[in-house]
Amino acid sequence: MTLQQWERDVINRQRNIVFPDTNLNRGRFYRNIASGKVIFSRGQKVSLGIMITVYAILSALYIAAMISGKGEYFLLGSTGISVSGLFFWIYLTMNALFPPKPERKYRRGYRSSLKRQV
Repeated sequence: MTLQQWERDVINRQRNIVFPDTNLNRGRFYRNIASGKVIFSRGQKVSLGIMITVYAILSALYIAAMISGKGEYFLLGSTGISVSGLFFWIYLTMNALFPPKPERKYRRGYRSSLKRQV
């Protein structure tokens, strides 16, 4: 990335256009978390854990209210959306708290061929 491209990217991120920029930033946020390459501090990990715990409790209460009949409008679709949202956040939290280990790259070339001969 050249200096001009980087400057253009910074200026574009600071624009005052609401809809496209918020979508781009939100997508970048979720992609960064899902990639597992982001390094979180201890406080950020604790906050993410608290957030998923609260979301899981609220989802469980919502589903329990729908099943028990306390909710007047029991829609299977809304329960499915709640459960899929819960699984989505669990997936993101697991990738953030426990990132996948990178694959070990084996070197090929002159040095590795010398080890085999000796």
